[in-house]
Parts: sequence; C-alpha cells; structure tokens
Amino acid sequence: MYKVRYHKRVVKFLQSQPLAIRQKIVEIFDTLKAQPHDHRNFDIKPLKGFENAYRLRIGKYRILYRIDDDALLIFVIDAGSRGDIYK
Repeated sequence: MYKVRYHKRVVKFLQSQPLAIRQKIVEIFDTLKAQPHDHRNFDIKPLKGFENAYRLRIGKYRILYRIDDDALLIFVIDAGSRGDIYK
C-alpha cells in the first residue's frame, strides 16, 4: 500500500476549497493508494517530459502528482485551476 503526501501548496489549496471538492480529491488519492498505476476510473494522464508524473482532472481543477515506486509514495506536487497550474 502506497502512502500519500501533500505539498504545503496543495494543503493550502485544499483548505480554500469547498468541502465537497476537498473530500473528492482526498477520496481519489485514498483509492489510488492501493493501485496507483490503475487510471481507468479517473481522468488521469501522464505528464509529457516527466517520468512517473501525472495530471488528475476534477472539473476545472488539475492536480499534479508523482509516483515513487521505490518508496511506495504518491507525492501530490501542486493543485489549482486549469489556467494556473501549468505555469
């Protein structure tokens, strides 16, 4: 089972969001802990130019994360709206 760690930017983003969005994001990452490379149930795509880095889309929000198979860790790097996240 993988562990999920959130960068402090992501924690700040989550605190500013409505409870429903927060719960959905946390719920998805709780599901990914068991099978982090199984992307069939969610809108997840690999990030081009990066190894083991992915983008999760939830409505107008994007969450960027990286999977470290050696440490059994999912590290959530950044979260934000579609227009701001890729800058």
